[in-house]
Amino acid sequence: MTSFAEVADRVFVLRYPVLDVNVTLVLGDERALLVDTLATTEQARELATAVATLTDRPLAVVNTHHHFDHCFGNAVFADAPVYAHPEAAALLALADPAELCREWAPTHPGLDRLRTTEVRVPDRLVVHEQAVDLGDRVVVLCHPGRGHTAGDLVAHVPDAGVVVAGDLVEESGPPQFEDAFPLEWPDA
Repeated sequence: MTSFAEVADRVFVLRYPVLDVNVTLVLGDERALLVDTLATTEQARELATAVATLTDRPLAVVNTHHHFDHCFGNAVFADAPVYAHPEAAALLALADPAELCREWAPTHPGLDRLRTTEVRVPDRLVVHEQAVDLGDRVVVLCHPGRGHTAGDLVAHVPDAGVVVAGDLVEESGPPQFEDAFPLEWPDA
């Protein structure tokens, strides 16, 4: 696993090579916020180790959307509340790791472990907007509308001038439209 790089004051990004996913860690003086948790239990355990090199503060987790590569690692962070849009939580509750394994494992090494990954559904639902207090800084979670999915969630760190947009902004390949809203995506 690659390590976190600081991109703004106490805002760190880790670019994970499997499916080219970014994970963001925002540190406050009392708590930390982890945005996305990767695709498998094993990946999330690696992520937890990387997080532990930067902080021992209690964590909260944000899922930017329901796609497995961004949130199937939630269960590894068992003590953390997990924030998501209600649409994302509902779709995640229907996720079938075995089916995703059959689809993705043949072409992506390491995803064969999807089959044994426990799916943890978010327990904090953000319909429009919610602030998460990390002690000395606030992160604003916002549903900007339907775009990449019906349940996209953005994390804004105002004091650092950072917005974490998940797959609303995709650069590693063409945008994925399986369950997207192409006509609404630009506004989101």
